Amino acid sequence: MIKNIIFFFSISCYFCFAQSGSSSPFSYAGLGDINFRGTQVTRFMGGIDVFSDSIHANLNNPASYGDLKLTTYSLGIHYKSNLMMSEDNREYKAIAALDYLAVGIPAGKFGFGFGIIPYSSVGYRIESINNNDQGVSIINNYQGSGGLNKAFLSIGFPFLKYFTSGITVNYGFGNLLYRTSQFKENVNLGTFLSNSSSLSGFNYQVSINSKIPIKKEYFFRLMYSFQPSSDFNSRNERIIYTQDIGGTRISDYEEVNLNTIGMSETKLSLSEKIKYGFGFGKSKKWFIGVQQNSINSAIFGSEFMEKDNIKYSSGTQFSLGGFYLPNFSSLTSYWKRIVYRFGYRRENTGLSFNSFPLKETAFSFGVGLPMAGFSNANIGFEVGTRGEKSKSFVQENFFAFRIGFSLNDKWFIKRKYN
Repeated sequence: MIKNIIFFFSISCYFCFAQSGSSSPFSYAGLGDINFRGTQVTRFMGGIDVFSDSIHANLNNPASYGDLKLTTYSLGIHYKSNLMMSEDNREYKAIAALDYLAVGIPAGKFGFGFGIIPYSSVGYRIESINNNDQGVSIINNYQGSGGLNKAFLSIGFPFLKYFTSGITVNYGFGNLLYRTSQFKENVNLGTFLSNSSSLSGFNYQVSINSKIPIKKEYFFRLMYSFQPSSDFNSRNERIIYTQDIGGTRISDYEEVNLNTIGMSETKLSLSEKIKYGFGFGKSKKWFIGVQQNSINSAIFGSEFMEKDNIKYSSGTQFSLGGFYLPNFSSLTSYWKRIVYRFGYRRENTGLSFNSFPLKETAFSFGVGLPMAGFSNANIGFEVGTRGEKSKSFVQENFFAFRIGFSLNDKWFIKRKYN
């Protein structure tokens, strides 16, 4: 078992530091694109975290660890294609990346888990060509890369009769790099400005679940989750230099002394998040739930990372989703033991680009395919859109194909015979 954990996390460290999880111009704002919205199981249900069971770790809801009965290895990956459109241009990009890697372990009166998540990604390259007053063409390039990863430790435990509670502690770390450059017509050397930030810090989330039985087979679920605002440390660096068009020669290199303006080390304020949801279902048959998320993005920010055309305000997300399982105990038909999941989400991100609010809508569908024992593979897709097509804004149509594995085993078995 220990060898399996080491192998899993060796893979995760490679992916976290090697991957670029975004190809969107919208990753220009904040921490970039938020990659992680839950495991594939919850994501195929629109991102609702109100449902949990005994064989899946719900990484967005620490109270769910109180329901675990089997040790669970969780792995998720995806392939995403983006079609970005404005009134003048169309561009297609595609990426593949790791979503999460985690282990959940039941330990008698409580359950716990740990793992690593590539939480957000910055990955864009934008070019504009304009003419100045003298008719000289000027090429401006804007590039960004990096992202924020989270290593987490969660614990959940049952209390009273129908309730579980839990807490997750996250350690966030990562690097963000933003580079702008300008070339003028008939001038071989361009001017470059590079801003980079190394982020680190802790935050936490608490949640409460309730599963209330109704008669014999039906149940009602409630969930509440709270993540307070937090401050991350940001170590910053700014470099100005010139470089030729071919990128082979750098000159006039200067590292700006940020200590003189109090910017070498700053605080990055992360937003407060509140989630609540409820649902109704029939045991081992079907479930449908709704969830509302609120994020106070207005408090997000860092003096060093401020951008004039980006504004932050409070954001919301509404999710609707569920599943259907024809016959979990069927011995004659494999297809009847497949779980069919569906979901819808609508989000106002709280970000505004040049006074245009960024909104996102997505539909999802997936299937849970039984494997040996209680293990399963979860395969599905998500299709959606965000932004809007205009001269000064971009619409992004995306399609994401996702695969997740939940591999289960039994630990801490008490011997009956010596």
